[in-house]
Amino acid sequence: MNYAFFRSLGFHVGQNFIKQYSSSPCINKGKELAALTEKEYSENHRGDNLMIDKGAAFLNLYNWFKWRDFEDVPANYGQM
Repeated sequence: MNYAFFRSLGFHVGQNFIKQYSSSPCINKGKELAALTEKEYSENHRGDNLMIDKGAAFLNLYNWFKWRDFEDVPANYGQM
């Protein structure tokens, strides 16, 4: 996930943030996730949610979170 994030960030700001990942045992998975993100990303809130869902499914993490409506956030959320 970090590789995909830093690769995308690097493209936007014109920097190479992924050099240190070249010897990572997870680099191929990171490259696949980055390619998935670059291929299908839409720059809006819905696009963010879809990429999170696709990334979670790709990494088999789809049961680690649940989307909630904003109105479901407790009133005391800021004090928790």
